Amino acid sequence: MLARGMEIDQFAPRIAFFASVHIDFLEEIAKLRAMRRIWARLMKDTFGAKNPRNTWCRTAIQTSSLPLIAQQPLNNIVRAAIQTLAAVLGGSQSIHTTSYDEGYALPSEESHVLAIRTQQIIAYETGVCRTADPLGGSYVIEKLTDEIEERALALMEVIEKKEVFWNVSNLMD
Repeated sequence: MLARGMEIDQFAPRIAFFASVHIDFLEEIAKLRAMRRIWARLMKDTFGAKNPRNTWCRTAIQTSSLPLIAQQPLNNIVRAAIQTLAAVLGGSQSIHTTSYDEGYALPSEESHVLAIRTQQIIAYETGVCRTADPLGGSYVIEKLTDEIEERALALMEVIEKKEVFWNVSNLMD
């Protein structure tokens, strides 16, 4: 879009990301926080976004069905709730909570309603949504966020140093 003459502030508000949250509670929170930090820095320092809202990392999260198991499926309710809480504490704006039976079947109506109720209980009964970044300042969260951010930036640098880049004009020929 920049190569076509658009300013970053014209299209940045439409950019959003989709990610999955897994079961490692603290790591998932830190992953989303690192993602937000990197995005804000890229938008401001690399792309020159002037509107502060364009530095906000908009994310939609789906809790992972990978840790869900067919044996004792009701335990999957707890797994999905932990993942949902991690997404909230990591700063996601949109969350899809996986139903407890999705690990082995299409979700039943009952499990789907329970997944929605899980979100509602976390959002409206726990108080965690009243504060932005409620775990900010926690030693373990800050350390994990820093580590994940460093690893992600190192990987981005490796990718940027690759000699083969796609050129948009070549794709349109």
